[in-house]
Amino acid sequence: MEPRVRVILASFVLLSVFFVGAAGYVVLEGQTFWDSAYMTAITLSTVGYREVFPLSRAGEAWTVLIIAFGIGAVFAAFGTVTAMIIGGEIGRMMGSRKLHAQINQLTGHIIVCGFGRMGSLLVKELQGRRVPVVVVENDPLRTREVEQVKGLYVLGDAAEEMTLKEAGIARAKGLVTVLPHDSDNVFVALTARGLRNDLIIVARAEQHASESKLRRAGANRVISTQVIGATRIANVLTRPHVVDFQDVTAKGVDLEMDEFVIPPTSSICGKTLREAQLRRHANVMVVAIRHVDGRTTFNPGADATLRAEDTIITIGPAGSSSKLKALNLD
Repeated sequence: MEPRVRVILASFVLLSVFFVGAAGYVVLEGQTFWDSAYMTAITLSTVGYREVFPLSRAGEAWTVLIIAFGIGAVFAAFGTVTAMIIGGEIGRMMGSRKLHAQINQLTGHIIVCGFGRMGSLLVKELQGRRVPVVVVENDPLRTREVEQVKGLYVLGDAAEEMTLKEAGIARAKGLVTVLPHDSDNVFVALTARGLRNDLIIVARAEQHASESKLRRAGANRVISTQVIGATRIANVLTRPHVVDFQDVTAKGVDLEMDEFVIPPTSSICGKTLREAQLRRHANVMVVAIRHVDGRTTFNPGADATLRAEDTIITIGPAGSSSKLKALNLD
């Protein structure tokens, strides 16, 4: 039983005994509710201060019943709270409220469903890039691991609408589902797409045959670990220097690859690459332009025009992305 439910149940039982006991004195002894409530309170607390009013035989029998049932309810309630304090459950409840408050302040974050091997690596990678992340995990032990990396999380089933709403799906930039089973990822993608039609959804596929199902469920991108692994092995065997170059770029030690969306208010909007002089200002090369209509121009020439909402893919030395961001391109 959840800690909150146990507290509510114990409190309900204790209050029920109190009000029933007071009502009994009102009926049996004809006393006011205040005097009856006071009599019940000193009986339950075992203070034994004094009898508020003389008791008849019926009143004495009623007092015995209150002691028999009420004292047990009092000790049960305090025992529940004490056990929760010793077990740290109250601290976790307070921590959960703090987590929810922090999540409610986020916008443009990424929701990662599943904190297994791939999920944990993904969270660390996103944290390293200063991208806000909220993890959805149904295993309490793994949420402790999320706490160790100072991450935010929601404990629950990622396929449930309420869980995704608690993770802030209405304000999220994207959702990644990397649960162990493809069927679970399909359900998560379906639920997320039903809540947000414009949400970017990335799903992992353990089986290559699951890719089409995940796309039909609403995933924008499907990452197949089998295909990626096989492709990388083939590249290592046939194009090892290309793989080394990609590794250096991915690590961001010597080179950086990044993407920027050109807003209508940007100073380079409507200019050619020659006129924008991005290489001189930020020491980057534009290797591709993703146009609004979906076309992609690879290795664009100096006369290529940069238009509003185009996405430019750049490559340059470490730190060049920061220089480019300083130009207020995005």
